[in-house]
Amino acid sequence: MIDNTQGITEKLSKRENQVAEKVSEGLSNQSIADQLFISERTVKFHCTNIFKKLAISNRKMLISIFAKNQFQGTA
Repeated sequence: MIDNTQGITEKLSKRENQVAEKVSEGLSNQSIADQLFISERTVKFHCTNIFKKLAISNRKMLISIFAKNQFQGTA
């Protein structure tokens, strides 16, 4: 798992960053799809790519990474 959250956005495509941000907000795949005007299947595809690129295995880990990033950004 990536500990240095500064490089996360550079590892992900623009759309993957958008999806990752929505996941970190706790939205469901369907809600993300509705907000980004893409299919739920496309959201799942992006999530799979995000998990591979960040060497994580689930949404909880992604939320944790983004939470750390926000906390570190305010310190």
